Amino acid sequence: MMLSKLRSLDTLAFTEHGQKLSSQCSATLFERATEGLPEQDETQMIDWQLWGETDAAGHRLLHVRLDGVVRLECQRCLEDFAFPVQSENTFLLVEHESELAIGEDDPEALERILIARKFDGFELLEDELILSLPYVPVHDECPNLPSEFFADGEDTTEHTERKNPFKVLKQLKKDS
Repeated sequence: MMLSKLRSLDTLAFTEHGQKLSSQCSATLFERATEGLPEQDETQMIDWQLWGETDAAGHRLLHVRLDGVVRLECQRCLEDFAFPVQSENTFLLVEHESELAIGEDDPEALERILIARKFDGFELLEDELILSLPYVPVHDECPNLPSEFFADGEDTTEHTERKNPFKVLKQLKKDS
């Protein structure tokens, strides 16, 4: 019931009346987001919220929040690991397609969505999930790799300095 309502939102009414939808669903339902990832467990839940508002200036805003866990494959050790997902975003609803491009170059500007009588809010949630996943997923420390791989030891730094090809230039600058 909740997902069918989410998949056919009237964004105008949703923001005008300050409506809110929230629930949780299995990560397996986010098929586009989990395509090519390790198999997701049915018990991995993604909590989501979608709510609308009209601010004092009359701007219609759509807010999205996701919180959960997705299984990813570490690109260093190729082991699966649980990646915590937390995402929150706000979108500005606009009436005309010509308004979509306004502020595209401003990183502080809100992303814009065209007002629709039948908007798929689940697709928006899935897009946010996709954008919250790392491009190259890695463990902080891979459990099966030697600790030297992650060491920030001084030996490594000294070794790097000896092989620095620009060290000669530094010496030439001192000589002149």
